[in-house]
Amino acid sequence: MIEVAAMAVSCVIEAPISYTLTRLSRWPCRGSLHAAAASAAATAITHPQLWAAALWAYPRFAYWPTILTLEAAVVLVEGCLIAWMAGLRLDRAMIASLIANSASCLFGIWWEG
Repeated sequence: MIEVAAMAVSCVIEAPISYTLTRLSRWPCRGSLHAAAASAAATAITHPQLWAAALWAYPRFAYWPTILTLEAAVVLVEGCLIAWMAGLRLDRAMIASLIANSASCLFGIWWEG
């Protein structure tokens, strides 16, 4: 998958997850739509750096440690961005980021697998 398509797919997966999670849990924030938009924006912000880091790291390091390390970094950065943009408590934003990024990462692994 090319980078732009991968980023679009990630946004399409992650935004609805953040929306649904904040809506169903009724976590106080600027609103579930803000959480979804924040998730999509955070993905658009981190994806180019993740893509470049992955291209650099895959030939140098083992596949699974590379994926886990890069995804952990993305979860942390996106969690902070979601908390800031959506007005969501940091711990809850990290949960949303972890769930959303896990889903898009698993989809990507399945797609490329």
